[in-house]
Amino acid sequence: MNLRCLLRRISSHVAIFLLGALVLFLAIDLIAGRSLPPLEPWHELSLENEFRAGMDDGSFGWKPWLELEERLFDELERLKPELYQAAGFEESRFRPGGNRLAQRLERDWNRSFVLEAERPRAVALLIHGLSDSPYSLRSLALSLQRAGVTVYGLRLPGHGTLPGELDDVSWQDWLAAVQVATRHIEIAHGDLPFWIVGYSMGAALGVRHTLGTLLRGEGVTPEGLFLISPALGVNPLARLANLQRIFSRFPYFRRSRWLNILPEYDPFKYLSFTKNAGRQMSLLIGEIYEDLDRLKAQGREKELPPILGFQSVVDETVSTVDLVDRLYGVIDDPRSELVLFDINRISFYRAFTRFSPDAVIASLRALGHRNFQTTVITNVTPSSPRVGAFSWSATGESPEVHELKLSWPEEIYSLSHVALPFPPHDPVYGYTDRDRDGRPWVTLGNLAVRGERNVLQVPAGELLRLRANPFYSYLERRILSRMNPEGGEP
Repeated sequence: MNLRCLLRRISSHVAIFLLGALVLFLAIDLIAGRSLPPLEPWHELSLENEFRAGMDDGSFGWKPWLELEERLFDELERLKPELYQAAGFEESRFRPGGNRLAQRLERDWNRSFVLEAERPRAVALLIHGLSDSPYSLRSLALSLQRAGVTVYGLRLPGHGTLPGELDDVSWQDWLAAVQVATRHIEIAHGDLPFWIVGYSMGAALGVRHTLGTLLRGEGVTPEGLFLISPALGVNPLARLANLQRIFSRFPYFRRSRWLNILPEYDPFKYLSFTKNAGRQMSLLIGEIYEDLDRLKAQGREKELPPILGFQSVVDETVSTVDLVDRLYGVIDDPRSELVLFDINRISFYRAFTRFSPDAVIASLRALGHRNFQTTVITNVTPSSPRVGAFSWSATGESPEVHELKLSWPEEIYSLSHVALPFPPHDPVYGYTDRDRDGRPWVTLGNLAVRGERNVLQVPAGELLRLRANPFYSYLERRILSRMNPEGGEP
């Protein structure tokens, strides 16, 4: 047997093995889908008035955007009585007029919004995350407005309405929506400094938009980017998430389109999650990686505007390592900075953690020493709950330490992906808010659930996950001071 025949045989065996593995993966995925709870109307219904990338020929404006969104929510309101009845519980997000969490608020934060400053000195576009809504950045938006920044909060297509809308959306739809908003901002506020604040997938869209302006002239480049829990690294298997779509057309396998199906009680975030959403997120990140490689190959890294990122060292949703390697590995600007929130080093639960974040922090500091500033928010001493900001400049050997007058709450052992943009007093996700009588206000952030295992439909991990950031005030101050250099850093 000559070498060519041997290689051909090896190649055929490898191909058969890979095909078999793919078929097995698909079969397991389809069978796993059958174990999910039954689909409800909000998983199956499709709304007619959602924005799509094909609607924008380069001239779609903000006014038509708001008019289309108004028709979309009118359509949703007509469906709510049917959806609420199907939900069968009082606190459904589809309750007409909103459930008790939504009723605490002054407006429907599922929609796009504009907060005009009285004497604007800057303008900011706020972009929420995957399966979320503009509510995610509500607290920051209100603070920015008070500080003299006109704020645009963008609702991304497929969000704020029905979970099933994410089953038929693309990352191009999301990016086109960002371009509609930035184009309007350039026309209406061209004389003001322009900033982008993105949370999770919104951070990825902010990066993708900025790279598009540099590499392809696709709109206005922001003065700077603020990235909160940026989604710049997800499970690579997410790209394979839609393999089952051909089979899922059959009713028997319809549920295989979903990663999970949960009761929808959160007024501003979907709890059921379609696999297509994860796939589109993965495709978007792939586009960003290609653009970053292209920018680096052209030697244009210094053209990136300053980036201030905030990330928990432990993040179950996205990869902190990919954020450091792929984005901050390209950045070459001492004005850029990554703020990393460490775990609570004195927590009782520290002994039960699965891994140490020390290696991630060390690699970040080594990389940042050459290219950007690094700040770690951690305990000031090994025995104190008080935290400080340990900051290394791009050239500094030793950190500057600033105590923040903030402390770890005793019961919290780390932050989470979803906690960073919410203050502890948030009316939906916080854990410190109280009613007029001084009693704790029930929120999704302070639920104290006790009982037997495997009784609730909602996984225990969802109920235990931290929803608000005890160090939010630091995050907010850093963003406000960066937009207002005259005010100085906190």
